Amino acid sequence: MVLLYTTKKLYKFLFPPDSASSRELTDKNPSSEASSTSPQPTDTPSKACRHGISPRCEVCVAARRAQLTYRWKIILGLFLPFTVSALDVTIIASALPWIAADFGELAQLNWIISAFNLTSAAFIPFWGQIADIFGRHTTIQAATLIMVVGSALCTAAPTNAFAVLLLGRAIQGLGSAGMDISVRAIVADKVSLGEDAKNWSIFTIIGGVSYGIGPVVGGYLTSADWRWCFGVNLPVGVVGMAVVFIVLRKELLGPQPIPRLEETVETGRRTTFKHRLRTIDVGGQVLSLLGFSLLILSFTWAGATYGWNTPAVLVPLISSIFIIGAFVWWEYQMVPGNMLARRFNHQRAMIPWEVLVNRDIALLFYTSFATGMAMYSVMYFCNFYFTMVKQLGADEAGVQLLYFIPGLAAGVYAAMYMCNINPGQTWHPIFFGSVIQALGIGLLAWACWIEHDATVYGMMALSGVGVGMRLMPVPLHGMGYFPQRKAAVISLAQVSGPLGGTLGLTVMTTVFNNVAGIEASGSDFAALHDMDASQLAAMARDARKGIVMAYISISPFMVLCVVAAAILGNVFIARTKEGEIERENKIYPGVFFWAWIRGEAHSSEKPEVLSTTRLPVTEGCILPQVEDRETAEETTRQQSRSGPRS
Repeated sequence: MVLLYTTKKLYKFLFPPDSASSRELTDKNPSSEASSTSPQPTDTPSKACRHGISPRCEVCVAARRAQLTYRWKIILGLFLPFTVSALDVTIIASALPWIAADFGELAQLNWIISAFNLTSAAFIPFWGQIADIFGRHTTIQAATLIMVVGSALCTAAPTNAFAVLLLGRAIQGLGSAGMDISVRAIVADKVSLGEDAKNWSIFTIIGGVSYGIGPVVGGYLTSADWRWCFGVNLPVGVVGMAVVFIVLRKELLGPQPIPRLEETVETGRRTTFKHRLRTIDVGGQVLSLLGFSLLILSFTWAGATYGWNTPAVLVPLISSIFIIGAFVWWEYQMVPGNMLARRFNHQRAMIPWEVLVNRDIALLFYTSFATGMAMYSVMYFCNFYFTMVKQLGADEAGVQLLYFIPGLAAGVYAAMYMCNINPGQTWHPIFFGSVIQALGIGLLAWACWIEHDATVYGMMALSGVGVGMRLMPVPLHGMGYFPQRKAAVISLAQVSGPLGGTLGLTVMTTVFNNVAGIEASGSDFAALHDMDASQLAAMARDARKGIVMAYISISPFMVLCVVAAAILGNVFIARTKEGEIERENKIYPGVFFWAWIRGEAHSSEKPEVLSTTRLPVTEGCILPQVEDRETAEETTRQQSRSGPRS
């Protein structure tokens, strides 16, 4: 009943009833003509539209209808690509030991995850720039096709060619990066920040459910054959490409105007593919790819394959630090007027300098980093708990992870309420989500130690609340600061999640292996089922201790995330009534925690520290633009005089 009530309230909030029917009744009223000839009083703002007309004028009713229609098109068009991308993150959680056993590579088990994470994280900034230069439709179709190719390779990989499987997973990650950045950019396009919060909440729920059911689906598919975990992407991906082409092709933003090529909104794209290709920040792309790839590679090798103090780990780790430093320097030199900007005057900086050096963006990066770490830890190590401690099969262990979904859905709903209704700000869900996440991970370690299943389920759900409360507000907060730099902000938010997940799994795997006494040359996973009762009990005790210490090892990251969230600024999302098109949001650039403690959390109480971010009224808006009140009134009068509609 609670779930039904929550679903009903959520649906009404996201899809409020259209007021067009009430307008039609007014038009059919004989007295409507007389009343429409003089402007209605504006002392009832709840019934008046943004032009001050009551009942609402036809322009605003049509605008609202267009808004809801666009939202439905976005949901229907992007549902399959986004679901496939989200499922691929966790669908192999239950199948992982069985895949490694078939290939005889149990010691390299973490590479099946890391090959995907490496490319899905490293290529996100690349896709962010591609989406701007070549348009959203081209980008999402290309990314989905790459995902399908990678899935086909994984499905067909022979068991004596582990490298083919890893290559397929890397290609899957490349496609997933493009799909993630494209979907997030498409949802943010053409709408206000408040509308974006509502739209992205829907996809956050879709993604959360996909993350949660991924291990369940993977467990049941593994019961037949683990190859189905990858093969299922083939038909779904092809159908998704067709749906995007049919439903969204005409709705999506095309290649964005590039001032360096003397393009404007009016001229549109007027250059060839070759000229647009020249605008890509090649140096920034290469440095970011190398830097993030080497960083993730060092995290992947550390502990599980090589010791932390070996050259195989230290060389890529140190190299990545220098290369990422070179990337930051490169982006600074791409600022107009600096050396590289003069040398490569047609290229656009991949991540604008003002975004890179913003304090809140850096804090958001770490917050998203910790969110990825927490989510991956629940998805993978809770599965290890049910498999190795509770000794459940792959399908049964996957089902237990479903307890994560209700918590995540509750977190998404709470974040949506805080961002759109009360208090209408982004700081609160980010901060309280971080606090809840830290508590959830700490208590989950305790629950695994006492082996109390109900408590484990409850702490999984609590962790889901913490994750869900931050998935939507983090990029929303960044876009509030930089409304004209959406692709860059989204890229940084998206790249940090997989990076945090990879580091988290590396740290946890290292601790687990050391504490549980599992050697890198471990035997076939199937041998676990040949142990007698005493051996299984000893293995379960060691595994339990390793899992608990693994969760404790990432707890400091969660506590640091609470501190990072506390010292964030805040974005006050402009509230709009039905029929309004609000284009103004306010930001609090200081440490909002102190304002909240002092009771100065409302925007009107400290106006001197607030700055305003405003989008041009016509930029990217899908709704009819009528800025003149008299024009709207005249439109309403003419429509009223025309009599009842046929």
